[in-house]
Amino acid sequence: MASTEQSCVHPPSTLRQDFEEKRRLTWIGTLGPVAPLRVSPRSAVHPYAAIVLVLKGESRVRHAGDLVLRAGDVHLIPPGDAHGREHSDAQGLGLGFYPEALSPNAEEREARLGPLLRVRAGCHPVLRPTSVQRRRLLRWMRLMEEEQTRNERGNEEASLSLLRLVLIELERMASPEALTEPASVGLSRRALTYIETHCLEPLSLAKVARELGRSAPHVAGVVRQETGRTVGEWILECRMAEARSRLRHTDERVDIVADRVGYADVTHFIRLFRRVHGVTPAAWRRRMAPGVR
Repeated sequence: MASTEQSCVHPPSTLRQDFEEKRRLTWIGTLGPVAPLRVSPRSAVHPYAAIVLVLKGESRVRHAGDLVLRAGDVHLIPPGDAHGREHSDAQGLGLGFYPEALSPNAEEREARLGPLLRVRAGCHPVLRPTSVQRRRLLRWMRLMEEEQTRNERGNEEASLSLLRLVLIELERMASPEALTEPASVGLSRRALTYIETHCLEPLSLAKVARELGRSAPHVAGVVRQETGRTVGEWILECRMAEARSRLRHTDERVDIVADRVGYADVTHFIRLFRRVHGVTPAAWRRRMAPGVR
């Protein structure tokens, strides 16, 4: 009986690896002196959103300026936002999730990402909740942590429901004062926002630059410098996120999925998908089927 119970528990390292390789849509765990984020000491950029609740200590982080995070603070990091060193001087809970986890519908995803998208638009990335809000947020995050470690029926659905509660709590924390706090809106942030909104349309560096009113070389250089990725790589990332969502949530044929995410040539789409994920779209869909690990 004991061996059966043990087999239902996912090792933390496997969970994090599955998340980094996009086999899981969410990950949550301890950050800080015990288990720091694996990032460069200078800067980091990732395609998922991150929420950090500081539990103990104090940490200095660079993100839209120099930040000092203290116990009780909540740090919001939108997908693609460059930020500094890990939260290694403080202990906290870190929650990462891919936007596609929220809904297969792009408009619904955008609505639920409200607090993080406002950071992308220039709002301050740190929320300072009341004690009641902080206790509720901690409760939802701890429950998510429990759910992800057990391979029980319905645990993915439970985790996603708890993620929605986390995002609702963040909306409640975002007071009018927080929403109007000044912060600079960088060119790379505006570029990423445009890419996320228009990635399923015919899109290129030239079109992004034209919409931003800058030259293509300038936009390319700024995005590469601030995020470590090219505009083309971000377009690919956004399209692959939509493809994963459709493969997971619909029974559309692969050629239809390819067309939906901007690729008229299904062979080209399959080649790109395999390059990003290591397997074909059909194999990825089979692997993500309920009950398959």
